[in-house]
Amino acid sequence: MTLGPSFYSIVRPEILPKIRPTAERKIAAFTDPDQGFAVIHGNPAKQLNLTTSKSISTSRSNGVEYQRRVDLMRVYQKNDDGTVNRDNFIDVEIANRLRVRDAKGTTTTYFKRLPQKDNIELLEENLIYSRVAGADL
Repeated sequence: MTLGPSFYSIVRPEILPKIRPTAERKIAAFTDPDQGFAVIHGNPAKQLNLTTSKSISTSRSNGVEYQRRVDLMRVYQKNDDGTVNRDNFIDVEIANRLRVRDAKGTTTTYFKRLPQKDNIELLEENLIYSRVAGADL
């Protein structure tokens, strides 16, 4: 006894996949053995003589400090309200002149004094440290 179309064909109709064989790859036939390779032609190697030659060279070396002049100063703590606390301080050496010698032997002098302030006291002035060759200041 058939009642019409089946339940399966109403709810889920059949879908047939479209299956086709893939096309064959076409491979070009190589008739020439050099086909596909780059060939560079040129004259045979021969010696090349240069009639002139130029060379440029530069070098730069930093100078070496060989003498330092310093001032020994005491720096006191300065409070937020501007008052100076003389109980709290540190002693520092402030360089005021440097002498630097470069590779050619030229000496350059750098000089600058620290301006005086109310919380800085000068203890000793113009202490000189000299550098012996190969030593540190």
